[in-house]
Order: sequence, then structure tokens, then C-alpha cells
Amino acid sequence: MAKFFLAFLFVVASVYGQQADSDCPEKNGVFADTVQCDRYYECENFVLSEKLCADGLVFADLGVNSGVGGRCDFPFNVDCKDRPELQPANATANCPRQNGYFAHSDPTVCDQFFFCSSGQANLITCPGGLVFNPNTGTCSWPGEANRAGCQSKDVVAFDCPARVLEADPVGPQFIDPLYADPTDCQYFYVCIGGKEPRRNGCTTGLVFNDLTKRCDRPRNVPDCVDWYKTSEGDLLEPDVLDEVAAPPPKRTNFAGRS
Repeated sequence: MAKFFLAFLFVVASVYGQQADSDCPEKNGVFADTVQCDRYYECENFVLSEKLCADGLVFADLGVNSGVGGRCDFPFNVDCKDRPELQPANATANCPRQNGYFAHSDPTVCDQFFFCSSGQANLITCPGGLVFNPNTGTCSWPGEANRAGCQSKDVVAFDCPARVLEADPVGPQFIDPLYADPTDCQYFYVCIGGKEPRRNGCTTGLVFNDLTKRCDRPRNVPDCVDWYKTSEGDLLEPDVLDEVAAPPPKRTNFAGRS
């Protein structure tokens, strides 16, 4: 048993008045180890046993008021800063540990990752424009994931134009301006803060109107009139435009603010 944990038990025991011949601070409960994040201790009727979370998971101490005391969880949900040690890894193909969410072994593959369960790897692909975020185990925008080699410039083939805020603008100025995708009439880019491009799309049958900054019928966008024309010459076009407009960008409050 870890000497650190024994010292901890001694202190807690003096507070809770544990049974004299037991190392348990309480009659029943689960307690985190003080140095190893995936190790914990279980007390049942003052009988203590040492436990390990499954490889890849760590112990989350939820406190006595939680009703469950603690549980094994994914590392991105648990603060292991003060108890960083872990059990030896049991790696398998594409799984650095038996359980968890792991980036693709090729650092240039940003939009794919592996979910591992008992050493079995399942490849998951993020939706277009998103990358794997190891801090959350989910797909995120590149700027949110903040992974080296997986920034917007690495995964999106679009550069946000330099933004110039006029002192006396003719029309509204936007914090997150929209631009048409130069390769696909259905899509457009939202430039977050005028710098980070995020690709979005209109409902099938509509195209992005770069003048109105909204999704529109192809006939209203000269360069995209025939975008949905079929081999028979018919156009696929929705009957109404309700609730399919591109979300309006946020406006700046003051002219000239950078």
C-alpha cells in the first residue's frame, strides 16, 4: 500500500474516528490514491482493498456528498495534475491504452481519431472542417482544438481576407464576416474574428449569395444559376427560403474597432 495513502488515511482517521484495526477512513466508500491517478481504494465494512481503473481510465473523486464517492472516467474529465502517475500502458494496434479517445498516429491526419474499448480500435471521422480535440474527446473547430499541424490554415483551403473596418461604413461591419466558397456555390466561410475560417453550407438546393450574405435561390446568384441543374436540364430548388438563411454575423459596436 502506498505510504502516501497511509499517511492520508492516518489524518482522515483522526477526523472521522475510524475503527481502530482498519485503514479505512470510513466504514464504506471509495477514495483516490494521492500519487497515482488511476488507482483508488474501496472500503466495505471497514475492509480496505486496492483497485485500478481499466487501462486508459482514471479515478475521479466526486466527494462524499455525491452519493457514489467516485468513478473511473476518461482523463480529459479528471484533473490529474497532483497525482500524475499511471499504471503501465497495455497498448494494442491504434490504441496507446486499452480505453480512451486517441489521435490518429499520422499527425497530418487531423479529422480522424480512434475510440478504443478493451483494446479494440474504432476509427471515427469528423465532419468537414472539424478536427479531433484530445482535450474533449470530440471533434472541434481547429482554433478550439489548438493542435500543432491541425490549425485552420492546415485543414481549410481558404484564407480570410484582411479585414478593414471603416470609420464611416456605408453598411454594417461584422466581427465574423462571411465569404462565398470559391469552389462550391452551396458553401461559405465564416471568418471568426476576421481570421479563422470555418466552412458552413446552405440547404441542398440553395446557394450562398455573397452580396446579401444569405442562402438564396440559384437564379438570384448569377455565377451559380446552373449549380443544381440535372442531366435532364431541371433545377433542384426548394419552394421556400424560410429558416434556411445563413446565420447573420455578429456586428461590431463601434466603427474602427480592431
